[in-house]
Amino acid sequence: MRLGSQNNQFRFNFPNDFISIEVEDKLKKFMDKNFIPYDKPIDYLNSTIKEIVFPSMQIEDSEQIHKFSKKVAYKSTQNIHDLNTAELDITFRSIDSHANYFMLRQILIEYYNNTRKYYMPEISLDILDKDGDVIYVVKFRNVLWKSESELRLAYQVQDIGSETFAMTFRFIYMDIDWMLSATPEIQGESLYDTKVWTHENDVLPSQRKQNLYT
Repeated sequence: MRLGSQNNQFRFNFPNDFISIEVEDKLKKFMDKNFIPYDKPIDYLNSTIKEIVFPSMQIEDSEQIHKFSKKVAYKSTQNIHDLNTAELDITFRSIDSHANYFMLRQILIEYYNNTRKYYMPEISLDILDKDGDVIYVVKFRNVLWKSESELRLAYQVQDIGSETFAMTFRFIYMDIDWMLSATPEIQGESLYDTKVWTHENDVLPSQRKQNLYT
């Protein structure tokens, strides 16, 4: 068991249907003309992904004022999916005269001009262990494109260095599946599938110890 986590133990790729057929044909011609060593535009774009920022989660409790002006906090009643920041930030390496930057811009503009699709395809993030095996799969559903960072071009800059740009996607739902074993009862069990306590199907937490002796 390791005492620390490694930040590069993940796998993130855009799905194969992320690019429409019409746009893929145009980008494939561009890649062939410029001798880009990839068969598909989606593989080329996936190879330029540098960093993923996993969204945070924040719970704001409810507050009431009781007798003698005493403030009492209660658990929030918000939907669990609304507690996430609901934004996924992806950083890319800018390469080949910023070709991947403008390729992504064309893909996403086509998506917004296409009235047949309201949401983008589901995006998945795989978290790996030290042996490279998948232990969690994070699925982002009902995805929307939110922003693409600016691209700064300057005549006075002559240095050759690593340049990046970022894209932000907004999602409605997020599922985190535990990839524990091949057992049907365990495989793909989501963290959000935790049993919700109700008065009808469980006992109060304060009664559980007492029920052990009855």
